[in-house]
Amino acid sequence: MNEYKTHFDTPEDAYFGFFEADASQNGDAWAAVMSYPHVRVDGSGQTVYYDTARDYADNADWTSRVATGWVLTRGREPVRLHESPNKVHLVGGWTRYNADDDPILWNRVTYIVTKPADSWGIQARFALGSYYDGRDDETAIAQAAEAAIRQVRRYWDALDKNDGDACANLCRFPLIEVGVGAVTRIEDGTELAQQVNERTTSVSNLKVEAAQSGPKGVLVAVTADDASGNSEQSIVVVGKEADTWQIAGISRI
Repeated sequence: MNEYKTHFDTPEDAYFGFFEADASQNGDAWAAVMSYPHVRVDGSGQTVYYDTARDYADNADWTSRVATGWVLTRGREPVRLHESPNKVHLVGGWTRYNADDDPILWNRVTYIVTKPADSWGIQARFALGSYYDGRDDETAIAQAAEAAIRQVRRYWDALDKNDGDACANLCRFPLIEVGVGAVTRIEDGTELAQQVNERTTSVSNLKVEAAQSGPKGVLVAVTADDASGNSEQSIVVVGKEADTWQIAGISRI
């Protein structure tokens, strides 16, 4: 019998289980918190994909983190942004501390928690990017939020017009789309443009706002209706590369 938890009754249970397993520095325990395939998309540029729990556990390594003086990570109190019976966009994040309880590094993350079977698990992590000092640069964050919101609005406007090329020009590849028990990687702009051009639905009543913001990464919340009146809620990770903001991942409910 495993000495660590493998079943999570709620999205929040999986969220706090993530930090408990991390603190234990046990790769198998950490892997057990996830739904698979699992992906982490960082607004600052890195996307990491794990096909199975074994892949995740084998790649778990705390060596470099311990070398920074890390002794503890505190998770932020999570908030449900969007939810359905088998998928929740859970707004959270963390700060790492040293032995003197000084902050080393912080990040804001939306955890995409799914229930593909009888247990909740973290299917994906959409992250702003890691920042030092535990302090927020409010001016840079506000400017980043405005830029990312403009980019996401352009994307949904292009979707409404079935303009696949315009959508592709706004994205970083591979573009990640997160489902329940599924992660789709759209490898290039040609693939995305074809998908968009084949859409038959239009977009209305669009609402776009920043859910979490950092200087180089923003998580943008979107609510949109289609022609039949159905409402779709999305979380979009947008990152800045050089001077360009690009959409890197989308999860829809």
